[in-house]
This record gives sequence, structure tokens and C-alpha cells, in this order.
Amino acid sequence: MQRKDRSSNFELMRIFAMFLIVTYHYALFSNFRFFTTDLTFNRLFYQSMFLTGKTGVNLFVTLSGYFMIKSRVKTAKVLQLWGQSFFYIMLIWLLFHKKVNGFSSMPQDTLLGKIFFLSSGVQWFIATYIVMYLLSPYINVMLNNMSRTMFRRMLVLTGIFWCLIPTLSWIPGMVVTEFQGSDLTFFLFLYCLGAYLRMYHEENRRKAYFWFLCAFGTYLVCMGIIAGVDVWDSHSMGKAKLLDYLFNYQNHVLILLLSLFLFLGFKALNVKNSRVINWISSLTFGIYLIHDNWQIRRYLWNNITNGPAFEMTPWLLPVSIGYIVAVFTVCGIIEAVRQQTVEKLWMKIAVPLSEKIDSVIDKWLT
Repeated sequence: MQRKDRSSNFELMRIFAMFLIVTYHYALFSNFRFFTTDLTFNRLFYQSMFLTGKTGVNLFVTLSGYFMIKSRVKTAKVLQLWGQSFFYIMLIWLLFHKKVNGFSSMPQDTLLGKIFFLSSGVQWFIATYIVMYLLSPYINVMLNNMSRTMFRRMLVLTGIFWCLIPTLSWIPGMVVTEFQGSDLTFFLFLYCLGAYLRMYHEENRRKAYFWFLCAFGTYLVCMGIIAGVDVWDSHSMGKAKLLDYLFNYQNHVLILLLSLFLFLGFKALNVKNSRVINWISSLTFGIYLIHDNWQIRRYLWNNITNGPAFEMTPWLLPVSIGYIVAVFTVCGIIEAVRQQTVEKLWMKIAVPLSEKIDSVIDKWLT
């Protein structure tokens, strides 16, 4: 998806966010063990990667709210997103539809399941994103008719219910609640947060380094908690209480703060318009669709890469960075080829089709 009118600082943030997401998936699916209870650099590095994935998702969604509050829904874009997602679902299925080295199929492994992937649960992010996108015009009407004070109060109230209370509920002995919201409700919260930053935060005078220092401070707090739980709960290696229940959720208060500070830092960056940055940014969604496809991710991280082989060696850090950069690069090349071939063919169909859909909607729903 080409983006011509966006500043390169935001596009740089999009690239950074995708690196965070790839890093998280590397840690999540590479089957690291770390049976030792020693508090080593490698173990802390591995655990730190669990801070990255949901931070990257939060950056993407907040950025969507930042731009979409001033834009309108385009049916052609929905068809473009669907076509891009469907292409990779079908391509990867054709390449990996048989069991290979432990790879197995899922209930959605049918043609109808691929066509209607938005309701199958396979592509949770794109399904949630498209629903949010379709709801955006109605959300924008509400937000644009709110006073700044009411807007701020709404963010605080929803933040308490969808961030603070769930965070406290994950700490043993604290609040017990079943009210966790959903991916869509939190996406809508992030959308509103991004819209608020666009509408009322433009006059901020703080420099980028201030926000990046705040982000780094939040990161250090998270790492301090990780190390503390490791020492306190060495038998479970901190994973049961920390990774699975705290920093593995995008609505954790500290993850939200880390995302917010990073967003404000990139927003304040003075980056000249760069065709290279903008072009790489246009590849990020395709990179996500390729490397996180359910039919390829475990095979990718367990059979092609082999991070756990280095978990007890001094080479874990450089090897991990190499794998992450390699996956980002290879998937980016594949997406660049798709944009110049399949994408152009599909949009010749999608654009006139979107006009017909808009005509039908105007006729029957107005």
C-alpha cells in the first residue's frame, strides 16, 4: 500500500514498529527453553523481546487513529487490504498445505475459510483493523463533536477500565476481574488516543529526545520487574507470572506508556521526506502477513532459523538480530515484487468494483 502524503518520521515509526513485531514473534515461536535458573544476559535479552510485539501493534493502531481522524473510509482501500491478505493466505497455503517437519493444518484450511478469513480468527489483526476502519467515520463524528475536556475524560475512563484494572488483575493478590475488553475495544481506545494526539497535541514543544528518554525509562522499569520476578520466582523462571500475564498484553499500563512515549518521540522527530523510508514503510504490512501467517511462522522460526541453538552462547544477541533483519528483508523483497505485479492487476479490478459497491450502498442505505 503506497502512502504518498505522510511524513517520513511516521513512516520510520512504522518500520520500527514492524521490527518490534518480528522480534516478538522470533521470541514467541522459536521454542527457547532456558532451563537454567541463573539470571544471565541471554535470558534477560530473551525476556526483553516480549516487550516488543504489543508495543509495535499499539504504535500501528495509534498511528491509524492519528491519520484517520482527518480522512474518510474508502471502499477501494478495504478491497486492497482484503486482496493483499487473501493473496498471501492462498500463496502460503499452496506452498505449505502438506505437513512438513511438524507443520499441521487448522480447521480454517478450506477455500471458504480463506475467502472469509476475516471471520475465521486466523488473521486477527487485519480482521480487527478492517472493522475499526469501517467504524471510523462514526467514531470521527463523535470525537469531532466532543469538547477537549470531555475527550480527555473519556480517554481516562476507558483507560481505567481497559488498561489499569486488567493490569492490576494480572498481579497475584490484586484485583480480580473478568472485564478485559477485546482486541476491537482496545483498538478503538488506541484509535481515540491517536485522534486526540492529532487534534490537541500538535502544539507540544518538547523535543524528540525527551520522549525517547521517557520510553527508555519505562523500558528500564519493565526490565527491572522482569529481573525481580526472575529472582523471586526462579522455579518458573518468571514466565508463568510475568511473560504470560503481564508484558504479553497490549493493554498493560507499562506497554501502553512505552508505546505512547515512542509515538510522541517519533512524532517530534525532524525527518526530511525520504522516498526510501516511505517505500520501505509501504512494505511493512506485507512483511507482517508473510512472516506471521499461521501456516509458516512455526516452520520459519523452528526449521529455517535456529535461535535456541545459541541460547547458552555469547552469540545469541548478534544471531538473533541477524535472523530478525533477514526475515524483515526477505519478506520485504517478496512484498515489493507483489506490489509491482499482483497488486497492480488486483487494483484494476478493485477500483471499479469499489465504485459499484459505493453506488449500491448509496442507493440502498441512504
